[in-house]
Amino acid sequence: MTEQTTERRIIADSAAQMDWKDINWFSPDEFPEGVLEHVEAELVLSLEGYRDLLGYPVIPSPLPGGWFRKDGSPTSRHYAFNRLSDGGGVFPQCDIRHAFLVAMSCVWWGGIGVYLDTTGPSGKPEPMLHLDLRINLPKTVWMRYEGRYIYPVRSTAERNEFWQRLAEVSQPEPNPEPQPERQEQAA
Repeated sequence: MTEQTTERRIIADSAAQMDWKDINWFSPDEFPEGVLEHVEAELVLSLEGYRDLLGYPVIPSPLPGGWFRKDGSPTSRHYAFNRLSDGGGVFPQCDIRHAFLVAMSCVWWGGIGVYLDTTGPSGKPEPMLHLDLRINLPKTVWMRYEGRYIYPVRSTAERNEFWQRLAEVSQPEPNPEPQPERQEQAA
């Protein structure tokens, strides 16, 4: 299991310049062409740790705009003009509630967005997570549903809607059969 720390790693290079030999869950060709030159290496390393904790495949967004943009708001974590992007979109291949809760447990994610109005790599609607490295306590959490942003800490109504919308798209896994407790044998 990946050890979590609150100490921020400083990695100045873009993900295109990193040594990928220590990356087990991702490869450069999974990202859209030209994206890795605009993304912090630390983001890919953090995705590696997230995937390790999640225990399920994570598919990087196939859209370049899910990783970096040269226009738009300079406060966007995707903004990569005179800096590298430190945020990206991924499609966890598991129940989105599980993926969200694991992301919340990762100290390195400062921003976590759940997008319920995206088309996934399958070409069908799939939940997507935005994960970014902003330094933020508490974490910034939001959901986009039908183009509308929901912030669960802003009000009780938004918190209730956040959990309701997550439940609507979730695909819970069956509970494993209980395993009998192991009996210690007397010596």
